[in-house]
Amino acid sequence: MPRRARLAYRDIASATNRLTLIAAIVPPRAVTTHTLFCLKTPLPVDAQHVLSALLNSFVANYLVRMRVNTHVTVALVSRLPMPVLHEQSESYATLVRLSRALAAGDRPIDDMPEYAELQALAARLYGLTREEFEHVLSTFPLIPVETRARALRRFHDCE
Repeated sequence: MPRRARLAYRDIASATNRLTLIAAIVPPRAVTTHTLFCLKTPLPVDAQHVLSALLNSFVANYLVRMRVNTHVTVALVSRLPMPVLHEQSESYATLVRLSRALAAGDRPIDDMPEYAELQALAARLYGLTREEFEHVLSTFPLIPVETRARALRRFHDCE
């Protein structure tokens, strides 16, 4: 049984799900099943939170949806482009903070302001324009309109 927290994402998914790629930090000593892929390489918990935040972004989901059938495979995730961040960067620290806040949240994630901030920051880190982010958001019909609108407003606020 692993004695450390580890990043995991679900294997079984579809491009028509609310979200296709869903990641989380699995606590130490938690048992997982074959439908969760867990990070095997030891990685600092903060770095795992950064990856979790980026994997849970609408942008990463959009990119995965273009290639997924019924499984989010290791091969697919290993080819997923990720922004390169340095541990000392403000964006790195912000993603850690947002990921931790969302993980500890006691209300639906769609209602948390941190969720919109995470989505906007991820879109910025991926280098999206306003029009590109609007397009990405438009491809998530099962995400509430207000959730998508908050993410877009937050993106605009960062300009």
